[in-house]
Amino acid sequence: MQNTNLIHLKDHFPEIQEFSHFKTTSAKPFIPRFDNKLWTSILYIERGNFQIRYETGEILKAKGGTFYYHPPLSLKYQTEDKTITPYSMYHLVIDLSVANASLFTSDIAIQQIVKNIPERPLVRHAPSFMISSFKSIFQEYFAKEPGYLVQIQNSIRQIIISAIRSGLEHDKQGLSSKRYVEKVNNFLTKNRSFTGPIELLFEEMGVSRSRGYEIFHQTFGINPKEYILRKKIILAKKLLMEDRDITSIAYDLGFSSSQSFATSFKKLTCSTPSNYRKNKL
Repeated sequence: MQNTNLIHLKDHFPEIQEFSHFKTTSAKPFIPRFDNKLWTSILYIERGNFQIRYETGEILKAKGGTFYYHPPLSLKYQTEDKTITPYSMYHLVIDLSVANASLFTSDIAIQQIVKNIPERPLVRHAPSFMISSFKSIFQEYFAKEPGYLVQIQNSIRQIIISAIRSGLEHDKQGLSSKRYVEKVNNFLTKNRSFTGPIELLFEEMGVSRSRGYEIFHQTFGINPKEYILRKKIILAKKLLMEDRDITSIAYDLGFSSSQSFATSFKKLTCSTPSNYRKNKL
């Protein structure tokens, strides 16, 4: 059974498309629907597990105490969102294309928010300010004490700014790991059938095993094996556009069989290799 609290703020803040709290006591899919690619979404997962799968092969996993940021223009990469087990989550959806949006009218708001909106999805630990802001909006809205709209406006801004800061922090980590990423990608480009051992990849990076895992988790949010598989699937999509047998592509990329390749491909793209080729051609 799902309990949904939805509050309507469009009359006061036209850019707010949704502000809601979902709670269920049983496993139930949660699929955010975006009708406009300029919308940005911030989902705070209070309890439960949330999996986001992208066409690029990237899988982001959020669980209780974290938030998922879905940036504008990223809808084209999204293939599947689903939750696992009972959950409780807050959801804020903003339309950045609304002219003269009330949250972004001041120069400070434009400078702090609109110009710094992260351009890629991310999962981070939810800052305490973000958590308290999500919860206080409901308290203010239903209490409707004098000045409640100002308090709600401040809370919404705090949620957005918290997501922006987390995104900027994520970008800084990415810059510090850029040289390692280049080494990894160069190695995988030259050795596209590589499946392990992972220690060879760490040797190429010039780091220890523990440091190698740390870099992958900080930079990509996934372990080295998942990253290697993601790169293979991205390359597989290009090879499927060529006039080549699917089995030969599978062996070229280091898979033990065409069935193993098809299983991995479908897991990350929600499509079989043959269907992908058919639809693209």
